Amino acid sequence: MLKRLRDEESGVAMIVALSVAFVVLILTTVVVAQSIHSLDSSGYDRERLLSINAAEAGTNNWYAYLQTTPALNIAVDPGCDASNGKLTIADVVQSGPSEAAFDAIGTFYGADGATVMNCSTFNDTTYPTYVKVSSTGTINGSPARTIETLVRLTPNYGGFGAAILAVNSTTFTNNFTITGNSGNDGDIYVLDGDLTITNAMTLYGNVYVPFGKVQIENNTLVKGNLWARDDVDIENPVTVNGSVLSSEGDIDGSGFIDNDATAAGDVDAANLTIGGTVTEFVTMPDVPTQSFPHITSSTTSWLSAGYTLVDLTVASGSNQCIKARDWIKNKWATSGITNALIRISSSCTFANNNNDVFTVYGHLAILSDGGFDLSQRSNWNGTTGSIKNIHFITVYSSSCSGTTKDIKVGNNTNFNSYTNTFFYTPCRATLDNQNAFTGQVMSTDVTIGNQFKMAYKPVLVPGITGVTGFKQDISYIHE
Repeated sequence: MLKRLRDEESGVAMIVALSVAFVVLILTTVVVAQSIHSLDSSGYDRERLLSINAAEAGTNNWYAYLQTTPALNIAVDPGCDASNGKLTIADVVQSGPSEAAFDAIGTFYGADGATVMNCSTFNDTTYPTYVKVSSTGTINGSPARTIETLVRLTPNYGGFGAAILAVNSTTFTNNFTITGNSGNDGDIYVLDGDLTITNAMTLYGNVYVPFGKVQIENNTLVKGNLWARDDVDIENPVTVNGSVLSSEGDIDGSGFIDNDATAAGDVDAANLTIGGTVTEFVTMPDVPTQSFPHITSSTTSWLSAGYTLVDLTVASGSNQCIKARDWIKNKWATSGITNALIRISSSCTFANNNNDVFTVYGHLAILSDGGFDLSQRSNWNGTTGSIKNIHFITVYSSSCSGTTKDIKVGNNTNFNSYTNTFFYTPCRATLDNQNAFTGQVMSTDVTIGNQFKMAYKPVLVPGITGVTGFKQDISYIHE
């Protein structure tokens, strides 16, 4: 009986089947769990990737913001926290199927890269040199990933971003040097004509001729780019350290181009020495340009900017120019005025006497209906401390008769290191100054004398110009 029970095999198959089914169930559970884990990991990785993309969108938004936002607008931006000086830019970059968003906080620093600047204090003369941006991106609120970038800032000055701005065709026949303000940015613009250079010029900047051609010979050195609408002819031993571009013409000559040569027409690669890439017969963008500003006789913006109008106490005539000279030289010191605005409504020519010495105690602006003749020796000395802006402005007129609205600067006109100087006339500016000065020149016609030396520095005009944004140089970017 016992033997028969031991030999009985009924039901074994069911037990084996259940065991196999249990094992399969366990394996299926493992596979499903692994699949769910993989899906979760994949989804999390995808969210992390989207979060970093959102964080990058935050840094890109900052780059665009800095490029196009005036300093004054940053100060009143709702994202600027006046208590700590930090500025926050936040946005949703994707609403579905998942919400991607960023929160980017910028901290501004001064020239030393360490002193924090409060964004609520920014204006056309107070602005940062660096900004550190920490941008955090999320998807549906998580996971958070952060990108940090440090950017060096250089201000853009709207239509005043040029060392020399001329309207008509211009010929430079003398040896002169222009240095930049921040690197090679001492640019020359010829707005409506050709540019011809027949003698040695050293330019730490770019040349833009948006409606004409360029012809350069002799020992000219252009540290930046040279870009014209029409033909460009650079003859040996001319050297352009940057690129040469022609939007509608050819590039010819026997000179040297250290970078690329790009033209809508032909590039004479057989005779030119070109260090970069040659690109011919391509569609080109328009040449960058600026507008010639119209600076009028209005004093409103100057007064709002902290200037005080000087009372010349004369009725009319050339006495206004004489009184203006006398006030600057002899009466400013005791007037109690810091930033002086002189309005000459006469067409007289403001002129100095030989060996005049002018002490400049604050910013000085002379708005005249006539011109300026500084051909005799004179010294304009800003007092120690902050830089003083000096504006010699012949107010805008659509016509020029004779030389009554011209500006002439002589060989021995000296401006010390505490001054920035701005020359503006709708007619002709003739510059023979061999003693280097810092500032800008804007004129319909420009003549430059031999050994002229100038360092570009934007000299802002209230109501006309300001810091319209910032060029950016990325020091680093990392997660």
